[in-house]
This record gives sequence, structure tokens and C-alpha cells, in this order.
Amino acid sequence: MVPDSWLVLSVSCRSALELEKCSGVMFDFGATAVEEINGDLITYFLPPDNLGNFLNLIRMDLNEGLEIEEMFLAYSWQRHEDWSHLWKRGFLPKKISKKLVVKPSWCATESQEDVVTVVIDPGMAFGTAEHPTTRGALRLVEKALSPGQKIMDVGCGSGILTIAAIRLGASHVLSLDSDPYAIEATSANLQRNGIVEKVNVQLEKASQSWLENNGEWEGIVANIQSDTLLPLIDGFKNALNKQGWLVLSGIMADEWTSILSRTEECKFNVRGMDAEKGWISAWFESDG
Repeated sequence: MVPDSWLVLSVSCRSALELEKCSGVMFDFGATAVEEINGDLITYFLPPDNLGNFLNLIRMDLNEGLEIEEMFLAYSWQRHEDWSHLWKRGFLPKKISKKLVVKPSWCATESQEDVVTVVIDPGMAFGTAEHPTTRGALRLVEKALSPGQKIMDVGCGSGILTIAAIRLGASHVLSLDSDPYAIEATSANLQRNGIVEKVNVQLEKASQSWLENNGEWEGIVANIQSDTLLPLIDGFKNALNKQGWLVLSGIMADEWTSILSRTEECKFNVRGMDAEKGWISAWFESDG
């Protein structure tokens, strides 16, 4: 159920690494959405039962994780209606590649031959093509996907990668996320794009065993944090057919070595990479 107001927390970060670590802490405490504005991490939470205790626990984790003696944490309240309107400011159609365009439903665009348009309205879930990890994943899915394939979108967020995959020719997508707001956003965006019947949306937290026991897929895309990706790579391998492809995103440049090492151990070969603003997305193929 959507609350009348959201708790909004803001933390000033000095680097991409701090942004990544802060995001991890906020998600651990139940953040339902995050955004970066001029180096500040803005996060949204359901109202806690005890605000003071909640803020103290987050401060302690931020200070310990970032090894900063004093981390400034600001908070405010934002009405849900106000938040919905604020998202529309500056959210315009974005050309991701020669073939892919992402736009909100309130913006009209001229229909063009050989251009795939993905309609995404922002909600309390990650994925509006505003972040380099989303753009990188989109560009690599476009290269990796063959028409008619059945694929899985792990950590679907807003559903943007699922919708792009269907628009690019996938016959079916299994989209899963552990956040109910992501499931709500994905379902709404599927309806906006008229592709509900081609997607199975599940509220599910992916694990190695779950992936291994849920079918064989021709492709998997996962745009989630590296520390979540690493333990899932074995599961991705076993969930793919022998020639399956894997697109991973959400990887910071200094985390790439560990991701590459683990994928090599699982007999994945790198087919392509996309780097933007210190973030890496990569396309792999299974080596049998």
C-alpha cells in the first residue's frame, strides 16, 4: 500500500565508491528508490515506527562502512503526490542507441521506422535510463538478444530491460524482483507498452538454488549491485542453455576484476563491454 508521505534521506558523497556503498546501506534498511543529484544520494523509505532510532542505526552503518567519523544525514518528508509530480521534471525522451529510445508516457514522439520505443514512467523502483548502468544494459541486450528467445530479467526494477527485450524480439520474459514496489512498477509499465501477455512477473529474491530450479533460458540480464551479482553467477550458468548469453550491469570499474574472475571460473566468455562514468556493463556467452 502506498503511504501518504515518504521519508526522504539525503547523504552527500565524495565519490562514486561512496555513492555505491551508501546505496547498499540504504537498500539494506529498506530503501524503495534511490537517485543521485549532484553528488548527493537521495533515498525514499516507508515511514519507520521510530524515526530517531531508525536514523541513528543508519548513521552508525554509514559511519562504519565508509570509515568516516561523522556522516551528515539529512531527512525530510515528501507527500506521495508531490513526489510523483517532481519526477516529471526533466524526465524527457532519451536516445540510448541508434535503435533504442526510452520515453515517459506524457511525452509524444514521432514514430520512426527501425526505432524501438520503450515507454517507462518513473515510480518507486530503479530503472528510467537516467543511470549509466541501465543504459549500458540496454545497449548490450540489444546486441545479445536474438528474436524469439526466452529470457530472464533478474532484479527487474521498473521493467525497462524486460520491455526493451520484448520490443527487440524476445518471445517471453520472466521478470523477478524482491521489492513489491518494483513488481508494481513493472506491471504498470508492461500495461503502458501493451505487452502484459508476454511477461511473467514474480515477487522473488533470486538465489543460486532458485535459479537452478527454474528452467533453462536463452538469455539472462541482471542490473544489480556487484556484491549481489557475485554469488549468483553459478546460478546464472546453470539456468542458461549451452549457448546462452548473460548481461550483467551495476558493476563499478574497481569491481570489474572480481566479476571477470568469477565469470571465467564459471566458463563464461566476454563478448562485449559498455563503460560509462565509472560503471561497467558486460555481455557474456556460456562456453558450453
